[in-house]
Amino acid sequence: MITVILGLQFGDEGKGKVTDYLSEKYSTVVRFNGGNNAGHTVVTDKGLHKFYLIPAGALRSRNVILGNGMVIDPFGLLDEIDKLKHVHADVQIKISRLAHVVTPLHKFLDKAEEEIRSKLRIGTTAQGIGPTYEDKYARTGVRMVDLLDREILTDKVETIFRMKKALLEGSEFNSDDARFRMVEKLLKAGKEISKYLDYTEDFIFDSYEKGENILFEGAQGTMLDIDFGLYPFVTSSNTLAGALSNGSGFPFRKVDRVIGVVKAYTSKVGAGPFPTEISGEDADRLRGYGNEYGTTTGRPRRVGWLDLNLLSYAIRINDVDTLAITKIDTLGQMDRVYVGERYSLDGEEIKYIPRSLDDLEKVKVSYREFKPWGDLSDIGKDGKRIEYSDLPREVKEYIEYIENRMKRPVEIISLGADRNKTIRKPL
Repeated sequence: MITVILGLQFGDEGKGKVTDYLSEKYSTVVRFNGGNNAGHTVVTDKGLHKFYLIPAGALRSRNVILGNGMVIDPFGLLDEIDKLKHVHADVQIKISRLAHVVTPLHKFLDKAEEEIRSKLRIGTTAQGIGPTYEDKYARTGVRMVDLLDREILTDKVETIFRMKKALLEGSEFNSDDARFRMVEKLLKAGKEISKYLDYTEDFIFDSYEKGENILFEGAQGTMLDIDFGLYPFVTSSNTLAGALSNGSGFPFRKVDRVIGVVKAYTSKVGAGPFPTEISGEDADRLRGYGNEYGTTTGRPRRVGWLDLNLLSYAIRINDVDTLAITKIDTLGQMDRVYVGERYSLDGEEIKYIPRSLDDLEKVKVSYREFKPWGDLSDIGKDGKRIEYSDLPREVKEYIEYIENRMKRPVEIISLGADRNKTIRKPL
């Protein structure tokens, strides 16, 4: 079985938990895009585990792959590998030689570029992701394999410095000595990482030929895709299901199913349009119930009701087979529950997502109200497996409404962070 898991909103949908939940039946888990701006949190009986670069399925799968489509902070990666080995000693980690490297220089550039953007500020995590992808497509980027070659690494760092000199003016990287020291640290990290470097595209395809189960894990969410998200308030990579081909070297035509993860409401980090956003006391309550703070930055997330227009678009563009819904337990604690059903612009109903930022800001949303279902924390408290039949009628009405509107079955329902707070709904 070849499966892809990806987010259908603005990231932070709970993909990490869903990936971890399913990964027990997959020998190999592959991440194919993004960097450590994408945090995943997994809660097990051994505690809370936070992943930034390593796929969330790493706790249970035998083989963990970091694909060529990623941009990797080598220092952060070594720290994550050390933590993973403490809880999963036998895990086999393989990192694509072709993945690009986030250096300290890129992190500085990330902040400098954000300052220049003015009203089009993205709300970047300042982890150096954007500038690293910029260098990749400028064909000046540092790849993981370059960390093993002093001359090539030095040449690339100096090229980046010369091309970005205006932005680096006044920074420590304006110093020859500082850049030399950075190269030395990168070479040292490369030496430690070298045992994990591999031709991962070959390993993945060999695993497929052997009939093994492979789970591909996307980072961020559909509406952050560099091409099809709400540009320019997006990430720097393609986040769609089809991006696994470019980001791993594995052909998308061989994928058996695509699972789209959707939060029962919507959250967003950073600036940009958000049609169903709520504010005030309701937003504070929903944010508090859901602990809506970024895994990487700790920033409070913007929150709003579920948006069916965006969800329908994401399902179509990813060719989603089934849905996984998270944070049902959080949403039910609100005094009122709404779903954004339709968009209108200048008094006319529209069935598309406007690409003009001005038009998108003017969109009016029509809502449908649902009766809240209250606190679900007692469900599964006895340790027994939770069944769909255990859920209150109001939850079922909400889920079945989404199924009917989206014309896709809900396969997985999450009622909390723990693994045992997960339901497999009969398809």
